[in-house]
Amino acid sequence: MNRSLLLASALAASLLLCSSPSPAQSSPWRLQGDIDLMAGQYFFNGSAGSINGYMSADLQLMRPQSSDSGFYFTGRSAYTGFKQVNELAGGGTLFQQSLDNVVGAKWIKRFDGGYSLKPRLGVHSQLFRETVDESWGKGLYDLWRYEAGVVLERKTRLGLGVPWTYQFSLDLYYTRYTRFKSLATQFGTELAAPNPGSRILDTVTTQLGYRSEFELPNFVSAWVFYSISFVNFTDQKVVQTQGQYLNVLRTDAYQSLSLGASKRLGDWQALGRVRPNLGLRVTLADLFSNQNHFDADPSRLRFIGAYYDYWEARIAPNMGATFLGTMTSLRAGCELAARYYTGRLSQNSDGSYQGRKLHQISETVFFEAAQPIGRGLEAKARGSWSNTSANTSFEQTYQYNYHDYNYFVGLGWKF
Repeated sequence: MNRSLLLASALAASLLLCSSPSPAQSSPWRLQGDIDLMAGQYFFNGSAGSINGYMSADLQLMRPQSSDSGFYFTGRSAYTGFKQVNELAGGGTLFQQSLDNVVGAKWIKRFDGGYSLKPRLGVHSQLFRETVDESWGKGLYDLWRYEAGVVLERKTRLGLGVPWTYQFSLDLYYTRYTRFKSLATQFGTELAAPNPGSRILDTVTTQLGYRSEFELPNFVSAWVFYSISFVNFTDQKVVQTQGQYLNVLRTDAYQSLSLGASKRLGDWQALGRVRPNLGLRVTLADLFSNQNHFDADPSRLRFIGAYYDYWEARIAPNMGATFLGTMTSLRAGCELAARYYTGRLSQNSDGSYQGRKLHQISETVFFEAAQPIGRGLEAKARGSWSNTSANTSFEQTYQYNYHDYNYFVGLGWKF
């Protein structure tokens, strides 16, 4: 694992250095970034976890090549030391800890008329520990994602006074689960059928996207983003009505539409001047798949078509304030999400089917605070509470019902 990450980093750096002009012809590299180190405690389904931490580091190494072009080398690492439910293979899976590492290289070239071209390469590693005694790099769901993409951007105006930036993007992803070679442990006895495939979770994805951003009068910003992803599973065969596998591979199509807006309100003169702001994000998404599910338990023996298909809606308002006298910043918000499966059925705790389509509701509330203490350092505190519930009681395959909250305090450094 570490060798692959070092190789990817060296390759990206070599590409940047080989493509850039000599030092006499360009500006030196500039490094900027931010690092967060925090400690706290989480509570999951009523049980308290031990004191643990959260760490993230975002770094960007930049070098202008000329007045209209430049290179960027980026790196990100994030460690999460508390329980979380992540969706990796069609439903929620509980993990004790996770570690994300990303390296990437990007080139930006600007043209007349406000156009820019931004090709990029990247490597993304995700490591998960399902139990506290599991070694890093030995997780069943550990994955590597190799990325390439390009963005065509234009900065212009609507009419005479509204700045408008829009982007068209194309991204390609190859995701490989390094240790997962069978779905049998996750999806049940249906996988005892002949030749279900081996690297069942590995995928090749093509994503198309469009984004628009508007700077409106009276300190209002608005944006819209649409993406559609075509996901091809490299070795997962489609299950049919009798529980056998066809010589057809699984394909998914996922699309998402997000709209957002923010407004900076007028300063309040109380408490040495306070600058408040409001924000709102709304997201609609759906997933369509040709994969089905066959429950081979002798007490049930049921075929469920369109098992992975769903549509989803999210709404997330937030508000913040900056106290200009001390530069203290506060931010709070919430999110309400609803997911409705069009084929998957709800089940009783013994696995028997209820005859209703499964749906899941999630509510989240969060709070963040930051206080500058000098030399780019900030004292930080954050906390969140969330609850997820579904109309099903059977959770041997996926985690559908859970609630948690956590709090963390620590330091942040921007440079």
